[in-house]
Amino acid sequence: MLEALDIMMWEISAETPWVMPLSFALFGACVGSFLNVVIYRLPLGLSVNEPRRSFCPTCRTEIPWYLNIPLLSWLMLGGKSACCKQKIPVRYWLVELVCALFFAATAYLLGQEQSVSFAALVSICVWGAATLAILCIDWEQMIVLPSLTLIAAGAGLAATWADPWNLYGCNEAEDAIVLSLGSAVGVFVLLKLIGLIGKLLFGGRRKEYGTPQRWTLHQKGDDLELTVGSDSYCWSELFMETGNRMRLEEATICTHPGCAKGALRFTAETCTLPDGTVLALEDYDSLEGECLNMDTRREALGSGDAWIALAIGTLCGWMGTCFALVTGSVLGLVWALVAGLGRGKAMPFGPVFIIGAWLYLFWGRQLAEQYLPLN
Repeated sequence: MLEALDIMMWEISAETPWVMPLSFALFGACVGSFLNVVIYRLPLGLSVNEPRRSFCPTCRTEIPWYLNIPLLSWLMLGGKSACCKQKIPVRYWLVELVCALFFAATAYLLGQEQSVSFAALVSICVWGAATLAILCIDWEQMIVLPSLTLIAAGAGLAATWADPWNLYGCNEAEDAIVLSLGSAVGVFVLLKLIGLIGKLLFGGRRKEYGTPQRWTLHQKGDDLELTVGSDSYCWSELFMETGNRMRLEEATICTHPGCAKGALRFTAETCTLPDGTVLALEDYDSLEGECLNMDTRREALGSGDAWIALAIGTLCGWMGTCFALVTGSVLGLVWALVAGLGRGKAMPFGPVFIIGAWLYLFWGRQLAEQYLPLN
């Protein structure tokens, strides 16, 4: 069955080379429309199946099918919702466009030029869709959902199994799977170790005041502000990464005057008292008290980046992951210089990491095999 599909695909490509890329592009635009649902709902903990129909995020009105046509509806509506006339972010249209282009490039560059099997092409498209969702969520929310990276990793393994020769240069699928899994697990563990070592060496910052200082945590604009004595800190800067932690030592808190003096441990969303009580910061307009010392622990490398490396490693191997890391670092540097990021402003690495993997998949792999035939 699969061999028949491959033969049919190659015959169609030989006679009408534009049919496969166009077909994949149209399907990719539809998948991109679904990805917009995933990107909006998953970070909020909502089901992607219920409700089944898309709805306006502003007024929650259900969107009819004729106003939910990929690529066309956003343009026809002028980037505004038909129900409440609120702006629809251009990201919705760009996701559909990028997904369509990725699917078309997969069909043309890999299917026609490199003769990758049809089953592998479909798996690569699933991998591309999952990594696109990861990219957008990390870009907007600065979080990486392991569930999406595992879907991408599974798709990468499926592609490896379907076409071990073109993707890994192996005659047997079992050998390619071993290389794929070894690469993915290896880069995952390596990035986790780099993050841990970096956190131990460079991630800590401690300030000892000598005498008790008044501290307050209150809303300031769209962010929270922590003030300790004469020092002020933006909450978004203290917790750029979800793994960041902050602790106030020998501290008291006014909302719980009976709580013994001790360490108050903070995450981006919670405060844990010395007796183990966990406070949700969103439940309080402000918090205050006294403390003697302040200790912060920051992630040297985002913990989500290791999960992204796992997803990349299954399809691109260790060489492709290294290529994506280097390329992503260069792209990130250019991005930071152009946008003025990196000086206290949040800057996720995941998006440029994934773009580096895409570049390797379509063009970098051939260059690596030509000049560094090690894969």
